[in-house]
Amino acid sequence: MNIQRFVWIVMTLLFGVAGAVSGFSLGDFYINKALPVMVGPAPGAIGAFVPWVLALGLTVVGARFGLFFADRVILAALRQTSQFSAADRVLGIAGALLGLLFGVLVTAILPNSGLMIGMKFCVMLVASAVGMAMLGGMRAEMLRVFPQLEEQKSHASHGARPKFLDTNIIIDGRLNDLCKTGFIEGPVYVPTFVLEEVQHIADSSDSIRRARGRRGLDVLNLMKELTEPQIVNGQTVLVPVVHVMGEFPVSVNKIHAVDSKLVALAREYEGVIITNDFNLNKVAELQGVRVLNLNELAQAIKPVVLPGEEMQITLVKEGKESTQAVGYLDDGTMVVVGDGAAHIGETCVVIISTVYQTVAGKMIFAELKDKEAAKPSMRGTGDDLFGEGAAAARGERGARYGDDNGNRSGGGMRRKSRT
Repeated sequence: MNIQRFVWIVMTLLFGVAGAVSGFSLGDFYINKALPVMVGPAPGAIGAFVPWVLALGLTVVGARFGLFFADRVILAALRQTSQFSAADRVLGIAGALLGLLFGVLVTAILPNSGLMIGMKFCVMLVASAVGMAMLGGMRAEMLRVFPQLEEQKSHASHGARPKFLDTNIIIDGRLNDLCKTGFIEGPVYVPTFVLEEVQHIADSSDSIRRARGRRGLDVLNLMKELTEPQIVNGQTVLVPVVHVMGEFPVSVNKIHAVDSKLVALAREYEGVIITNDFNLNKVAELQGVRVLNLNELAQAIKPVVLPGEEMQITLVKEGKESTQAVGYLDDGTMVVVGDGAAHIGETCVVIISTVYQTVAGKMIFAELKDKEAAKPSMRGTGDDLFGEGAAAARGERGARYGDDNGNRSGGGMRRKSRT
């Protein structure tokens, strides 16, 4: 049983019993004291049920209030105190206990009347606060005597906020590779309601949705095997990176929509949501929850391309213009190459001319580095009768001059005919 469930049960039982006792006492007072004064003796058959009915009603009210008190006050205070160092917590608890003991000794001489009980309570609260403040000022001396308290704090808390995964990022499949690189620091939690939604998608009748859901479950199984080293009690141990979270505050359980529930959970624990959903990103930011969007990360780490830079690219299809060709970078960015239509299917060296940033991403325009190779040769009628055009493309000497001696083909015959 974890501490959260233990606090819920204890406070619910405590306030429920207090409500039952209060209801029974109030009903007994009403039957035996108030009602006879107002209307005479109460009917025995009806009056016997009044204390029990009030006890049952106040039991329910007290139990609900105890659950609310545990969730909003006690557990919230525990979450806040967990951010303090071990030295601060030890000094705080010791100071409160010493102050409380001093307050009890001081108020022991006061009578136990109604007004004095309230004064005793106030004195003990003030004494506890003074004790915490006094011992809090001895923090430096405490650390010199027990330096392990500060070391445990530095290793136990890495300053990383908890991360919560949504359904889309699990199905996406890229998060597993990202976690392997170690760029995501701190614990990563998968709430059970998100896991149930992934399972529901995996059981869908639609083949595409079913495949996506199964891929998400496979990704989770791979991510559960990831571990990271942490120092616990002076020893390095491997702890899992991904954890399945099944206990939620009452304020989160009241919400039915998965996205809204995830936002409320992250806000309750001051965590971060990892997603690639644009709408969830905007809703979480409006409610003050930090979001790590994987699509924004992929857009940010795309290589920077500057005008005048050379690169090799494979031209795969025609562009809008008849002379243009289109290729793609490794990250999917489209590159439009002018005068590249004649080289579709080839890998060419291009020079970047213009880079446009659009809403959908970057669009790059480039030109072929060797523009002369892109221009088609002007051919006349009969140029290829003797294979001169093909030989010229191969750079052969006889193709240009007609023979191996450098004489133009047919040139002498034309000169003789003119003479």
